[in-house]
Amino acid sequence: MIRKIKNKVKRFEQDNAGLQRLLEDQMALAQLHKMFDDGVFLPLTSWSISPREVLHACNEIVINNRHSVVEFGSGFSTLCIARMLKITGRATRFVTVESNAAWAAELSKILVKMGLSAFVNIIVAPLAPVSSEFSKGDQSWYDTSAIAPNIGTKDKIDMVIVDGPHGATCQYARFPAIPFLKNYLADDFVIFLDDSSRPEEQQIAMEWKKLLGAHLRDYHRYVVIGNAASGFDPAPFGLTKLCNR
Repeated sequence: MIRKIKNKVKRFEQDNAGLQRLLEDQMALAQLHKMFDDGVFLPLTSWSISPREVLHACNEIVINNRHSVVEFGSGFSTLCIARMLKITGRATRFVTVESNAAWAAELSKILVKMGLSAFVNIIVAPLAPVSSEFSKGDQSWYDTSAIAPNIGTKDKIDMVIVDGPHGATCQYARFPAIPFLKNYLADDFVIFLDDSSRPEEQQIAMEWKKLLGAHLRDYHRYVVIGNAASGFDPAPFGLTKLCNR
């Protein structure tokens, strides 16, 4: 009997947590939609970064004055960030890396139609074998020869969003991002890693944290890794944080 009661309580807590995250996404999506005119369609699927993470990223750029942003995996977040940069008049350099050339072409058309093409640079980098210097075993990742020429500027990267490659690419598919970018990072940086509820991403997050000597905030579906434990966290209003690590 006690076991049944505990199981019911556990299921209730899980259902309640799921409902809370759904409400958080609805609140964030409502805020993001305010940036767009009526009639704009934003492609949002189960593969997309959650609205609360996108809003969190936009807050981070504005509040903590991020100057150079690199995103791995393009889509809903790309459109929202580009639109935010346009309406706020920010000079933030925004680069998104995409492995699917067909989707990159389609996204480019959407950006042109929305008048946002000047606010984001799309790099098409097909998946390719990656050096053991950056990987965990035999891995495929974005072709580094396509990325490096587009990020090696005097302005070091102070914000990274990792939502690709997709997890089915290989085990630890997203791990190479930070070993590859480590020498490009500014002294003050922040990293968003999506899908952090998956075991592989949990391990990736902890290894990045150790590699960078950083701190980590866990928001259930994503984590935020930064280099100042006392730094201001511009999380969206009402967002539930699981813990600091």
